Amino acid sequence: MIKRTFLLLLLTGVLIFACACGEATGAPVAIATETPSATPDVTPEPVLPTEEPVFNPDFIVPDSSVRPVAAMIDNQGNRVLPQGGISQAQIIYEILVEYNITRYMALFWGTLPDMVGPIRSSRHYFLDYVLEHDAIYTHAGGSTYAYKDIPKLKIQNIDYQVHGSAFWDLTTDKSNWQDSYTSKERLEKFISDKKYRTEPNKPFPFTYHDQFTIPENGNKAEDISIKFATSKGSSTCGFIYDSEEKLYKRLRMGDPHMERNTNEQVKTTNIIVIQISSPLIEGDTYGRRNLKNIGSGEGFYITGGKSVPIKWSKTARDAQTEYKTEDGKPLTLNRGQTWIEIVPNLDYVTIK
Repeated sequence: MIKRTFLLLLLTGVLIFACACGEATGAPVAIATETPSATPDVTPEPVLPTEEPVFNPDFIVPDSSVRPVAAMIDNQGNRVLPQGGISQAQIIYEILVEYNITRYMALFWGTLPDMVGPIRSSRHYFLDYVLEHDAIYTHAGGSTYAYKDIPKLKIQNIDYQVHGSAFWDLTTDKSNWQDSYTSKERLEKFISDKKYRTEPNKPFPFTYHDQFTIPENGNKAEDISIKFATSKGSSTCGFIYDSEEKLYKRLRMGDPHMERNTNEQVKTTNIIVIQISSPLIEGDTYGRRNLKNIGSGEGFYITGGKSVPIKWSKTARDAQTEYKTEDGKPLTLNRGQTWIEIVPNLDYVTIK
């Protein structure tokens, strides 16, 4: 016991002496520390580029397995306003008729709304564009030339004058020929009852970019004004570009063009303007016209605030019109509605 106590005292003394010597000499006192482990190198994962979202994803791209419906829509005066179905159509043609006014033909691939109209009469040259798309043709009467051609060209049609159950009038005024409407429900029922073909014989003639594409080397096109004749009272239209929405707001006779089904201004993505002569038919007492659309000519494609020259060509009444850029490539559209404006002279078009 005495021996153990002695050893402890001796060890304590040695430690005190060692510490005192270390302080006196300034020698560092060794302190045990834990050696840090090496941090492993972590290779960062590559950042993949994010794909740009599809432009205008809600737009219903025409399906080549769906047969379209074409509807003649009145554009004479203000009694027709607001027109219905303008915003829901994927393609709309605007062409001169008599008295220097225009008429619309709207084409729907599965997008018919509850109100389409006012439905108006046929003109024979609109039939060429019905044939291009192999559409079921909706109209209210027609010129003698159109009535002659419809059976000859074997166009399946729905005519207010014959098939009244497919239409209704907004008013009870028998003298009002600008109030006739139809609808998705009535047209689809008539097509089913009549056993009209629902699969087209023609493919859809256009393709679309998935991402919004502005034409290369295009000229500024943010304010478009279109006349169809130089006489007073002639139809006019315009388009004002909205760079945030990437859409054109449409004007009709200088005022915002409103849609009956939505109560909103008509907006469109693509505008095709082409020059085609439309001379008066000699001897016609109503001032009706022809359309010299078999052949080729020039025009403009307008989208994204830019305009580029294009060429058009058509070889027969039932042939699809080809639209090509200056390098000879087929025109590709941005996803969205397209207006095809057929004017007798490109000098009537102002683009700025």
